Amino acid sequence: MSRDSDSMTRKDGQRLSKINLSNDEWIAIKQLIDVLEPFASATKLLEGSKYATISFMNNVITAIKNGVQSTQNVEPNIDFTYPITVFDDDIGIKDPDNDDEVDDHPKWQKILINTPQDCKDLTEKVKLALHTAINYYWIVPQNEGMIATLLDPRCKSLNFANESQKNKTKALFREIYNEKRQELSTIQQ
Repeated sequence: MSRDSDSMTRKDGQRLSKINLSNDEWIAIKQLIDVLEPFASATKLLEGSKYATISFMNNVITAIKNGVQSTQNVEPNIDFTYPITVFDDDIGIKDPDNDDEVDDHPKWQKILINTPQDCKDLTEKVKLALHTAINYYWIVPQNEGMIATLLDPRCKSLNFANESQKNKTKALFREIYNEKRQELSTIQQ
């Protein structure tokens, strides 16, 4: 397109070549696919409507947390009460080559599509943010989920849990079992 005799086509070709992804951006995308693939697999596993999935929940969350474990020891400053995404109204795309662009909406941040993005440590930053988010939303395994996992023959060994979690879950199960047994014996008398 940039060699075409038509000036508009040539101009479009030049603009297109400017916004093409750089090699670093393509590499970052491929790395991000590897980071995000476990989320897709987990979604596929947990979407099953023909079988109960609560027993898989803690196992899957632990596997994902281990997969997004960052090598950096930095705790990111993320405010989960106000997430900012590229889909928000205060984020805009700026194309300096487009003279017809009307900018009547004040933007908090503009993404320059003609400028290659800095992909240095992007995968680590994403892993760190995901790990932080998982820790924020899944602080401790839920008792009900852990007991469901213990009762599920497919994953009752609780391999994903540490010894403390295993012992706590087994003790909680015994406690619930003994309470229900006591209730049943009281009713039968």
